[in-house]
Amino acid sequence: MKTTTNMLDYIGDKMDALDFDGDLNLNWDKEAHVIELEYTMTVITDKDYTIEDQDGKDAESGEVSYDDAVLFYDKTKIDGNEYAEDYLTVIPFAGKKGIDQQTVDGFFAYFQQVLDDGESDLLDFVDGTSEGDEFAVAFDPEELAKAIAAEPAKKADTFFAYPKY
Repeated sequence: MKTTTNMLDYIGDKMDALDFDGDLNLNWDKEAHVIELEYTMTVITDKDYTIEDQDGKDAESGEVSYDDAVLFYDKTKIDGNEYAEDYLTVIPFAGKKGIDQQTVDGFFAYFQQVLDDGESDLLDFVDGTSEGDEFAVAFDPEELAKAIAAEPAKKADTFFAYPKY
């Protein structure tokens, strides 16, 4: 089944519906046939110690930010596995045909949980109540697969085409 909404608009609408206190941005690279969903979590702390950010610089006192992104990529144009370690996760789509609703809806259902857990874990990290010396948002590909499978099967037949503009 084909819809008039394209994948960029549908992903943007799902992104806008997320319950998230941080920043979310959607970037479309027409030439590379990729869409990046960037997110930034920021927490405030009154602890008196230094936290090194992702770039190896000391974070400003009182404010700690964590950012990452998800890559939606055209599997007919690039090998997403080449970019996997640069992103929280990479999700393929089928060229001009786009991406199916089951995948997008399942992804956003799971991504909401990832964001919620990530914000909580980041707060624990900056407060010193977490176990580790480093922080990263946890993403489980198996949980993503379960979330996609939990969506109605008929959604797998509804595709949002790659944007033409």
